[in-house]
Amino acid sequence: MTIKITDHMFKYGGMKYFRGNAHLVELGCHGEKKDPIGPKAYLDVAGKIRASHLADRPIKQGRPLSIDWDEVKRADLESGISLKFFGMGAKGAASFDYAKAKSANLQLINYSIAENPLKRCLNNDANTVRRSMFDEGNDARVVSEIWIVVEAELATALDQNFQHNGEFSYAGQSLQLDLSLGKTLNETISIGAGTVFAYKMHKVKKWDKKTEQIEDMEADYKGGS
Repeated sequence: MTIKITDHMFKYGGMKYFRGNAHLVELGCHGEKKDPIGPKAYLDVAGKIRASHLADRPIKQGRPLSIDWDEVKRADLESGISLKFFGMGAKGAASFDYAKAKSANLQLINYSIAENPLKRCLNNDANTVRRSMFDEGNDARVVSEIWIVVEAELATALDQNFQHNGEFSYAGQSLQLDLSLGKTLNETISIGAGTVFAYKMHKVKKWDKKTEQIEDMEADYKGGS
């Protein structure tokens, strides 16, 4: 599959994910999509769904994705923002740059909440977020999928163990992945602001105008080059 990384976009499997403002984005963030049809479109974050509400919904993990970093331009990767990655045994995310990405064999992995669980969450739990999106109108968006950067060793552990031994909880306002890797080894990844590499959004396709409930949603991938 074609993989491409630019300063505003991450392309994988024919789909283009947003990178603009990714350092401020988390799963469940909402706000206004700026420059909606332009090549530099991004989410202007206004708030987010409570981590506790997200933790109650099924969150899917994708397969780790290896990147040929030699095919990525330094300027496109770094693009003037702080980049973070997760490593095995680390207490939190650490910074990386173009050189570190290549030397540490960093990979990408994604987490997403499907459309129907997201809609139920907005309609039944995240009332303040839903009303804010209703007031925002056509440019309102909510983040439904994120990509994070992890070391290869951790990527392998996540791939092997998440489906059976991983679960999401929350600590304060952050969504937290708790992963059991054995009898004595556990990993905790706090997926908060500053840890997202790229993201996908959802928009409301149809509202019930009387009740301000969401009737239908659809995915919003990045357009342009």
